[in-house]
This record gives sequence, structure tokens and C-alpha cells, in this order.
Amino acid sequence: MPPVAKSAATAAPPSVPEQRPPPQVKSKVAFSIFFAANVIAAVFSPIQDCDEVFNYWEPTHYLNHGHGLQTWEYSPQYAIRSWAYTGMHAAVIELGRLLPILKTKTSQFYFLRIVLGFVCACCETKLFSVISKTLNPRVAIFFLMAMVSSPGMYHASIAYLPSSFAMYTTMVGFAAFMNWTGGMRTAQGIFWFAVGALLGWPFAGALVLPFIFEELFLAVTTGQVVPCIKRLLDGTFRSLLILLTQVVIDTYFYRKLVFVPLNIVLYNVFSGGSRGPDIYGVEPWHFYIRNLALNFNSWFFLAMAALPLLLLQHFASRSIFSHQALLRGITFLSPFYLWLAIFTLQPHKEERFMYPAYPALAFNAATSLHIVLANFGSTDPKSLFSKIPAQVKLLFVSAFVLATFNIGAFRTIGTMTAYSAPLSVYRPLQQQSFAHQRGFICLGKEWYRFPSSYLLPEDTRPRFIKSEFSGLLPGEFSEHISGYATFDGAYMMPTGMNDENIEDPGKYTHVDNCNYLVDSRIPSMPATEKEPDFMSDTKTWEKVTCQSFLDASSTSVIGRLVWVPNWPFIPARFRRTWGTKKLDEKLQSLNVALEEANIDPQHLLYGFLALLTAWWAVSAGVRRLRTRKQAIRPSTPDLEKRSPFKAPPRPPGVWIPMDFKRPPAPPYPNWSLTETKPLPYRPFRHGPKYNITLGLRNMHWDEWIELDNDYMKYHDEKARRIAERGDRCCRTAPEAFDGAVELLEELCDYLPQRYPSLYKKTDVGIDNLATGETLNIVERPLKEDPMALAARLVQDDLAIMFERPDGQYYLLAGAILLAGFWRLSDKFGMPLSEIHTSGDVPGFKTKLEKSMMNFFRRVQPESPVLRNNYFIQVDDGLAWSESIGNEDEEGIGWFTAEKDKAIEHHMFRSERQSLRRLPRSGGVVFTIRTYFLPITAICEEPYVPGRLASAVRSWGDDVSKYKGKERYGDVLLEYLDRKHEEQVRAGLDMEREDEVRTYPF
Repeated sequence: MPPVAKSAATAAPPSVPEQRPPPQVKSKVAFSIFFAANVIAAVFSPIQDCDEVFNYWEPTHYLNHGHGLQTWEYSPQYAIRSWAYTGMHAAVIELGRLLPILKTKTSQFYFLRIVLGFVCACCETKLFSVISKTLNPRVAIFFLMAMVSSPGMYHASIAYLPSSFAMYTTMVGFAAFMNWTGGMRTAQGIFWFAVGALLGWPFAGALVLPFIFEELFLAVTTGQVVPCIKRLLDGTFRSLLILLTQVVIDTYFYRKLVFVPLNIVLYNVFSGGSRGPDIYGVEPWHFYIRNLALNFNSWFFLAMAALPLLLLQHFASRSIFSHQALLRGITFLSPFYLWLAIFTLQPHKEERFMYPAYPALAFNAATSLHIVLANFGSTDPKSLFSKIPAQVKLLFVSAFVLATFNIGAFRTIGTMTAYSAPLSVYRPLQQQSFAHQRGFICLGKEWYRFPSSYLLPEDTRPRFIKSEFSGLLPGEFSEHISGYATFDGAYMMPTGMNDENIEDPGKYTHVDNCNYLVDSRIPSMPATEKEPDFMSDTKTWEKVTCQSFLDASSTSVIGRLVWVPNWPFIPARFRRTWGTKKLDEKLQSLNVALEEANIDPQHLLYGFLALLTAWWAVSAGVRRLRTRKQAIRPSTPDLEKRSPFKAPPRPPGVWIPMDFKRPPAPPYPNWSLTETKPLPYRPFRHGPKYNITLGLRNMHWDEWIELDNDYMKYHDEKARRIAERGDRCCRTAPEAFDGAVELLEELCDYLPQRYPSLYKKTDVGIDNLATGETLNIVERPLKEDPMALAARLVQDDLAIMFERPDGQYYLLAGAILLAGFWRLSDKFGMPLSEIHTSGDVPGFKTKLEKSMMNFFRRVQPESPVLRNNYFIQVDDGLAWSESIGNEDEEGIGWFTAEKDKAIEHHMFRSERQSLRRLPRSGGVVFTIRTYFLPITAICEEPYVPGRLASAVRSWGDDVSKYKGKERYGDVLLEYLDRKHEEQVRAGLDMEREDEVRTYPF
């Protein structure tokens, strides 16, 4: 099929032959203009949409810097955001970081925006060049004018959004379909539209439909069906390669097979009720007409008139142009109308949804202007326009162009100056005095204007405080690193996520935890209880910087739409009204308290010392009296009340070594490696209510480590697993090495004291008299991981949590060899809360998290505690329960367990955990001793069947799911009830149960 050099959309009327060639602009010049405009946008344009920040900048920050905010769309449960798209941008930043000038995160932020502007300029230039060469140079110039002068392009060109990416590929795809020089480029055009639809936004693929229709129509009418099919198949094959690449990348990150474009379509098109895009707001049908009129002013109206003008010209010229030329013109102009129609029909509307069609709008406008000017400049005596003097025509055209450019410029400048505060208010944090400070910067009502973590110092993290907003805020990507793969946070299931915009209270922090606060004061928005005027609280907050921010509600329509200078002769009602956006730093809380109480610090210090002396004397006397009495049962520590004997407040992540020494342990009375039986822990209570608590009780130092006649069995099993599984079971992070060695030293000191018949202390460590092992703990390097050495000494599993500057405690050292249901490799490096939420621990967020965090923060070396728990297992694997799946595979869970196995397979797994603070390193040590017996064995003990049956029945749905009750409950309860009835018939005295069995025995 021969190419058509000029279409009906671009040809001049036949009565006005070309007297001279139209003016041309070289591609290099056009690129310079496009790129200059885009650089201005990259440097000065605000981020318009919080979706750009939370769905793209923050995941990219996670890839580049290891932490970032995570939206529900990135949860593996939903997977409607592509890591392939985000990864491309992260790779650009990673390459840029090799440059000396891109060491700060802020420079990386602006670098990526400039790169996006560069890519956009290349695509614009490509389309400009094709329009100029194959259609008409004058249309190309008008296209350039429309693109550069329109305010909408100053957002779309550099926005980090899939819709902007689709706009880039749409321009290249348009160019391929327009340029028939040297043959049709159908496969190339399909490929570029597919890149934009698959990697960017699936709905952008609709823009290719007019071109495909043209291909098919021409193939049928010209008999070129086979070549057409070949071109379409070629384009489809290229697209499938892109899809395959995307699926591989996304599957790697999500750790499951995902097809993100399909997920996006299913959610946005087929969701209903409380799900889908409409829950985020709907707009009237004329939303896009108003929006495009603002962002493109007269260019939009010209774009709307393009097709009618084309048809009018065609029929008015008595059809001298071929039908093929008319078809080409309609094909080029129809994508804009198609796109506008599709999205006008959608209830949920956003400005960014129009981005892919911006180049089509500009092309339509350029075509309209070309047709209008061609007729307006006619000298044909039969034409009405020929009667108008040339000077008047020039004046009219010049006025139109100048007005269009000026309106666009005033609109662009107005937006950049009105809403620049969200970017500029964070600049002081890049100064040297702030660059290395650790802490949290909090966002209340300003949460949706947060410009991303790239504008924060490396050790400063964003946090949200409660505001009037009641929807779902982003969480955080897990910073857990398993050691076997990277970016574990991409596939770990986050907590509190949903696709119904339901608020998650866990996303908030208290304002007391904030080191910095970003707030605003807008005259038209009075303070509320949830959004107080923090800016007036100068006793708590100190100003770092203030920036002006437009108060849109109090500003006139003119002031909102365009830039209005604050000149005296301009009436006040037309000027812009300003609010303030402010970055505050929290003052030291002690200074605030002293100032408010009007207390002299010197007098306070003397009074405090006197009070402390008196308190010490009283407490010493109380302790002396208490040592004469033996407690019947250890008390339960109060996690909410702060003890006066606890250490003073300290910065998160900072531990000052203490001189505390554990009291010497007396020998275990009559302990024997072969005769001492395991303690009969039965830590379950009667129903009907199952209370979810930490269940802590104070621990006597003599009871830290419990050994019995199962020692050799446990020792051999642990040695086997250390040899077979290595660091999958025993691992110490470099930063935790000193704490792990400290634990090893504590065990080497305690065990020979408590069990002198089993252990002997040596100058370099400890000897195991039963196994013949000699452990040297002073040599460097150690023979193996210090946690593995410690694990060989005791029957317990071991774990050490360390506090980091964010206030969270992380699992950084562990020897988890006999856990049964969880793996160290899954949890290593996780914060305490995520360890529990990733395992769906019942009631953690609502009932356990606060008290647990309080305990970890406040526990002191001299105050160890104990707790017990229990599980039912339906196989006899002490180290790992094969019923829930293979230990080395993903996707483990109770759902894989065989249901209703015989009672002989049911095992009772009881754990006795001790927790204590290491005085030198500050790590919190867990010892986890597992007791493992058949259900049939413990049910021979009085009262156990009845009490256990009552306990199992008291489990709520969440506890039952967590403990796998659905897989064994019927068989277990039937057996327990039968055994309980047998005991009652045999004369069991139920009145004496509390005397015989006291928790946890």
C-alpha cells in the first residue's frame, strides 16, 4: 500500500495553492524547547497527586534506600502495582547515585524528575518530527506551541505516574502509525502502545484502537489481509515479550505468579459495592471539560472542533481528497474523542487520567488551527475571508496566539507559586545540622501533600498522626532481610491493609513520638479537636521554616486560576489569600515542663536528690524484710506503671551498659541427667472465656534454664539440625555479635553453678561432661556462630531482640531449632510487631502490642520474667511440624494438615519462655523451652482432659484459626470429653482441682 504523504486533515483548500514552503523548525530546536520547558516543570512544579508519592516515589525509595511507605495496592494480597515499572525508575536513580553530585536523596529526587522530562522531550520531539515530515510542518509547529504553552503539560511531563509513562509511549506509538514512509510500522506502533499499557496503565491501550481499525479496514478494502495479519501478529509477539518480562519481575518481587495489568482491570472495572475506584469519590460528567479547559484553555476548544472542521472542509471542497486521505485524518483525530468519551462515562474521575491523551489533544488543536488559518488566510475572491484586510487578519491571529500563551503562562506560574510549599518546606532538613539526626517527622492534616521520603534525611522516617481523615493511610514496607533474597518487604504480607479504604488505627502514632511536625494554618479552615493548631503551640514546637500556601477557599476564582501579582492597584477581592505551611521541631520536653511550671532547675535538682535518698532508704528496708519471706507464687509485673527503680528515659536505640550481675545460682537439688523428669507445665485454663494477654510473671534467677532427663535427646537433635541447616536455624547479625557473646558468657557462668554434674567452667569457656564437648568462647574468630554455641548448651531455643533508633526491637540473633511452627529465616531482621503480625497472632494489634512494646522498652536487667503457652500438633515432629508443610517450602500453614487424624497423632506442645535484659549490650533474650508429649499421655493426669477441653472450646475464631483447631478439633474434643467422663466416674473430686493444679502446672 503506498504511503499517503498528506492527509485531508492537513491539506490546504484547493483554491489556495501553496506559494511558498511553510516555515519549519528543526528537530534539534524543537527538542531544546521541549526539554527546557520540562526542566522548568521538574524543578518548580508541585506534586499534584498523593498517589504519585505513595504508590511510586515511596516504593522506589524502598528499592533505593531500604525503607518507604507502602500502600494496600502493593500488598501481595492485591498486587495491582507493578514492580517492573517502579524498578525501572529505581534503576535510573541507582545509576545516578554513581555521580558525585547525586549523593543526597533530594538531588536524586530532582534527578529522576529531570530524567522523566528528558524522556518526555524525546518522545515529543519524535512525534513533532513525524508530523513535520509526513503531514505538515505548520501543524508540527502548532503542536509544539500547544504542548509548551499548556499548563497541563507542566504536570504530566514530569509526573512519576503510569499515566505519564503511557503518555510517553502514546507519542512514540502515534509517530509509528503516522509515518508510512518506507512502509507501514504497525508492529512498532502496537509495541509502543503495549509498553505503555502493560508497564504503565492498561487502559491506555484503548488509544491504539483507531489505528487497528484503520489497518483492518484498509486490509479488507484493498485485499491486503495476509500482510495485515502478519504485522498485527508481529506487534502482538513483541508485546508478549514485554508482558513476559513484566510477569517475571513482578513474580520475583511478590514471590507468586501475578499478572498486574489484569489485576488492575479487575479491580477498576469489575469491583463493586464497597470496593473499586468509586469509593474514592465521583465527579459529574463535565469534570474533564472544565479540567481540560483550565489546563489547555483555547487549545482544548480547538481540539474539540478538529473533527467537525475536517469533515466540513472535506465536504465543502467537494470531495477532491481521496477517501483514504479522509480515513487517515479521522484516524489521527479520533483517539482524543475516544479517550474523552470513555473516561467521561466513568464516575470516578481524576486529572491524571487524561495524561495519555494530552498529545492527541495537542495534535487535534494543531490540526484545527491549521485548517482555520488556511481558510482565514484565503485570497480567493469567492471567499468571505478575502474581504478582510491582511493587517486585521495578522492582528487577530497575533492576539489569539499571545492570549493563549499568556493565559497558559499565568496559569502555570500561578500553580507553581501557589502550591510550592510542600516541596520547599522540607529543604532545611537537608542542611548539615539536620542531615544526620534520627527521628520521626509527623504528618496530620498535611498527609496527602507529603512529597516523599526522598526529601527527608536518611535517618528520618515519616509518621502519621490522627486527623479528620478517616480512610486508609499507607503503612511501611518491612525492612526485614532474610539473607536469601532482597526486597523481602515486597512479598511479605503487610498488616491492616484492605481495598475498601477502611481506616486502620495501627497506621497512626502519637504526637508525643514526633521529632518534627509538618502543619498548616489556612484561614478558611479552623482548627478542630483532631486537627489542633500546632503552629500556635510554641512551648512544644520550635519553628524550622514557614512557607506560604494558597488558601483556595478564600481566594477569588481569578486568583485560583491564574497568577495574580500583589500589586496595590489590583482590587483586594482579586488578589490571592495565603495560608502558612510550617515545619516544626519539638523542643526538649523537660524544658517545656519546667517553663510551664515556673520551676528553678537548681531547686528541682536538690529536691530530687533528697527524695531519691529517702526512697532508697525505704526501699532497702522493704527489700530486707522481703528476703526473709518466700513468695508462694511469683507476682505479675505491671507493664503500664513505671517503676521508680527503672532506668531513666533514653533515646531509642541507645543503651548505656550497666554493672548488674546476676545472683549466683545454687545447685539444682538432686538433679540427675537420667532421673530428673521434665516439669509438667499445663498452661491452659478453664473457659468459657479465653483471655489474650502476655501472661508475664516474675522469674527467680535460679529458674532461668531448666534441664531434665530429655537433655541428650534434645542435644542430639539440635546438633543434627545445626549440621544440616546451618544459618537457616542459627544466625547473628554483625551488629548483634557482642550481645550474642554476652549471652554465651552468661550461660557459661550460670550452667556450672546450677548443674555442676553436667558442666564445668574453664578459663576459656565451658566443658560439657556428658557429651565431652569443650567450648572456647574467648578465641576469635569463634568456631561457629555464637548462637549455635549457646544452643548446644541448653534444651531451649534462643533469640535476642535489639532496639534500633526507630524504637522498634528487631530479631538480630537467634538459634531457633525446635520451634515446630516457625522458621528463623522467615523472621530474622523483623521488628517485634511484624514478627507477630506476619504470623497473624490473635489480638496482637488490639490487646498485646502496646503492653509488649512498653515491656520491652522498660524491662531492666534485674527484672527477668516468665510466660507459658501451648499448641496442639498432629504429628510427632519436635523440630518441625510436617503437617503444616515442608520446612523448606513457601506457603506453609494449617490448611495443608490432614484433617481429623487419629488421637494417637495428637501431641501437646508446651513452651516455657523466659525474658531478660542483657546488662552490657541491652539485648532482650528469649529462652524458649519446648515440652512435647502425646495428648494421650497428659490425659492420664487428673483434671487435665476436662480443663483442656474447656480451654479449647473457649478459643475465639481468631485463636482457633491460629492454632489450627479446624483440622483436629472434633477428634480432640471427643477424646478429651470421654477421658474427662472416665475420670469423673472414677471418683475425681472436682472441688479440689484448684488445689491440685495451680497455673501453669
